[in-house]
This record gives sequence, C-alpha cells and structure tokens, in this order.
Amino acid sequence: MRCLFLLIFFFPGQALAALVLSPPAVDSGGVALLRWEGASPSLAVARFNERVIYLSPTGSGAAALLGTDVELPAGDYPITLAVVDRGGGTSFHRTTLVVRSSSRPVERLTLPEAMVEPVDPDVLERIGSEHRMLTELFGRQDRPALWKTFSLPVSDPVSSSFGLRRILNGKPRSPHSGVDFRSPRGTPIRAAAEGIAVFTGDLYYTGNTVVLDHGEGLYTLYAHLDTVDCRTGERLEAGAALGRVGSSGRSTGPHLHWGGKLRGDRIDPLALVKLFGELGEEKP
Repeated sequence: MRCLFLLIFFFPGQALAALVLSPPAVDSGGVALLRWEGASPSLAVARFNERVIYLSPTGSGAAALLGTDVELPAGDYPITLAVVDRGGGTSFHRTTLVVRSSSRPVERLTLPEAMVEPVDPDVLERIGSEHRMLTELFGRQDRPALWKTFSLPVSDPVSSSFGLRRILNGKPRSPHSGVDFRSPRGTPIRAAAEGIAVFTGDLYYTGNTVVLDHGEGLYTLYAHLDTVDCRTGERLEAGAALGRVGSSGRSTGPHLHWGGKLRGDRIDPLALVKLFGELGEEKP
C-alpha cells in the first residue's frame, strides 16, 4: 500500500487542488515526490532544507523530487510551496517531510594503503582535481527531467548496502554513498533511467566510471567498470547498455558500485527504484 501525505484545497470557481507528498517519511538518503495536483500552474516553487526547488509541469499539475543526504540529521523538515495560477494569483501551502534516523551496520575493509591514505603529490593533485570536477558536475540543474521510471542496473544480489559506516584499514571514513552489487566480471550494466552520459572515464577512486544526468539535478553513477560502452554526450534510453562490471579503481574484486546524487545530496538509488515502483506511474 502506498503511503502519502495529502492536503486538499478549494479555491472559489476552481476545481479541487491537492498537495501530495509521497512518502511522507524517509530515512536519511531517501527520496520523496512532491506533487501539486490541480490546474497546471504558471509557476510552482518549493523551499525545502534551505533550497529553492522549481516544480516541473505535469499532465495534472507540477512535481519535483526531494532528496535527503545520507548524513542529514533526523527531524521534521518543513516544505513551503508557492503556486502562481494562470490568472496571476498566488497561493502558499505547507507540509513536512519527516527524516528518520536509521541504524546502519559497520563494514570493515582492508585495502592497499595508497588507496586509503595517498601521499604522492601527483596523486593528491589528481584526487583534488577529480573531486572539484564532480562537485561542479553534480551541482548543475539546468537539464529538464528525462526520467520516467527507475530500474536496477544489474540483477545480481546487493553485497554492500547504502549508508554503511565504513572502516578502511582501521580508520573511519564517510558512509557508503551507494549500493554495491555482487556481479561477475563482464556483466552488462544497464542505464537505470533515460539520461545523458555527462562523464565517461577513469577516476582514481572509482576507476572506469559513467555518470548519467537524468535532469533537474538528478544523477546516477556507475563505478569500477571493466569496460565503458558509451560516450560522453551520448543520450541513453532506460535499459541501454553502458558498460560491463569490473574491478577498476579502489576495489577488492569485481562488483558494480551504483550511486545517486540529487542536487548534490548523496541519495540511495534503491530509494528511487522503490519510489517509482510504488507510484506505479510512467511519469508523475
């Protein structure tokens, strides 16, 4: 059964309108869909977690995805929505997204020390340059939404879940910001949704990597590939082959690391699959 939070409004001379948040509560790293259902507005703008988010027009109103970073503290996060109708009138509406704390296990890994604490100046310069490039890339939100649904990139079991607290060579590191699949080397990897390949190449930590831009600040990342089978700038349909599983970069063996970013927040890509599965819609 789908969980959602529904506020219904009535404006004189207009049909009923509703502000829908589904789901109304998520774990840190989770994703929710905010929808304005009613006459299509000329503008709908939300403020959430100190961000301004523009809702995209849909066939029955407007909608936007809301993401919560893996390290976002638990609490009640208010959402304010301003809706400008076709006649120029403005209305304001409020709801709340509850972010739950979640107890996540610890994962201990042993890796070559150079992959955990690099000291070579050239390597450190490379890592810094790649970090700046990715930060800039994930900050772009100028592409319209391309996603219609989300599916798994491989069908193999999950070997390391999102948000694990990682201890590398005995030293605490940032939580695991993606999902690892126990996939054999050479397994074809599919695009989880329609998107543009905005990066294809080799990175120090993630090895052969593909980043897809799905629009409105939503990205998915596919790491440690053996081969990359798409080009930067290429538009991929959902389910299109983009590469094959490998063990490049910081890796202890063949697997696929699949990550998600929404307006810079590290989100659980499995939350996207779950959300769109529950909505049961082609596009909100």
